[in-house]
Amino acid sequence: MSLLLKVENLDFKYQDTDVLKGINLEINAGDFVGILGPNGCGKTTLLNNINQWLKPHRGSIYLKNINIRKLKPKILAKYVATVPQDTSIELSFTVEQVVLMGRNPYLINFEVEKERDFAIAEESMKFMDIWHLREKPVQELSGGEKQRVLIARALTQEPELLLLDEPTSHLDINYQWELLSLLKKLCLNRGITIIAVMHDINLASMFCDKIILLKDHKIFKMGPLIDVINEKNIKETFNMDVRVHMQKDTGRPLIVFLGPKEKSVLPRPFNTIHVICGGGEGEKILYYLKRRGYEVSVGVLNKGDTDWLTAKMLGFDVVEEVPFSPISDEKMEENEKYVKKSDAVLLADVPFGYGNLKNLLCLKNILHQKKLFIIEERAIESRDYTNGMAAQIYRDIKHGAILINSFNELKSFL
Repeated sequence: MSLLLKVENLDFKYQDTDVLKGINLEINAGDFVGILGPNGCGKTTLLNNINQWLKPHRGSIYLKNINIRKLKPKILAKYVATVPQDTSIELSFTVEQVVLMGRNPYLINFEVEKERDFAIAEESMKFMDIWHLREKPVQELSGGEKQRVLIARALTQEPELLLLDEPTSHLDINYQWELLSLLKKLCLNRGITIIAVMHDINLASMFCDKIILLKDHKIFKMGPLIDVINEKNIKETFNMDVRVHMQKDTGRPLIVFLGPKEKSVLPRPFNTIHVICGGGEGEKILYYLKRRGYEVSVGVLNKGDTDWLTAKMLGFDVVEEVPFSPISDEKMEENEKYVKKSDAVLLADVPFGYGNLKNLLCLKNILHQKKLFIIEERAIESRDYTNGMAAQIYRDIKHGAILINSFNELKSFL
């Protein structure tokens, strides 16, 4: 990949306050780079030095080996486009009018847009899925729609480098994923280089190829995603206790932010625990067991279940079934293997239907072989959707188990 952007010994101050100190970085064409760091460390200021909205006190910035100080703003705008964090547009323009503003670097004074300008704007609007909004006043759009309009305007500049300042900060999670997926396509399909200031480390991990960690107004770490996102670097940058797990399906790190280590005067009575949960009933339990330092396995859970997601984030082994499917004999056997390997088994206060009934049957088979803890916050009859089958099995195993009435009581045992 060819070198697109180079920053050398960059310093920037607001009056007498250092905001950026000794910044050195190189970005290749086609990179998707995330800038992460605590509030006030200089992330936005770095972007605004690159696009020349701010002038550095010392150092140089090169775009394709050209010092950007030598480029007039209109020329620089043909190479670099910026999408600010603020999506407000005061005047009452239509979506198409705002997007067409991206063609200004290519027009001389008072020149009107030509056919090619409209074609490029149309392509940008279609790519950002706002073509159907082209005649709508921007003031009537949602925050997510405005963000797409501003990115479409930036694309209409036909830039080689796209700078974004927290592009997902005001969006719901589904819009965050949609937007970052579109940005990723720009890198892969069009070769546009993207540098984005982000506050969500996991979103950055899912979409960025390279990461810049800023701390104390300096670059703390910089490089490929898997080299930068690790427990040591995140802890030192954000002063947070975290766990970083490599996802098997994507090969990308997943960060779990933990609270303070669970303090208990009780020693751990076991090392390994197998948890049977589902539907979010195990989420709090799984976090607790992680903080206590247990080796945990979980099953059987359908992919996409809330507890499945929590267990995966925490790096636990999970016996997983395909979404919305009943537990197969194969998965039940796998679940039994984990049960046999564990020192103890914990059953959460979960509802039972025909789909997960085999989780109970599994416990019945090992009743006298393992220490079994059951959390019962609600009567089984209120959680039985199998015409009494689950309740009968539950009562059979309950007599040989240690009954726990609440999550707080669980801490007295584990």
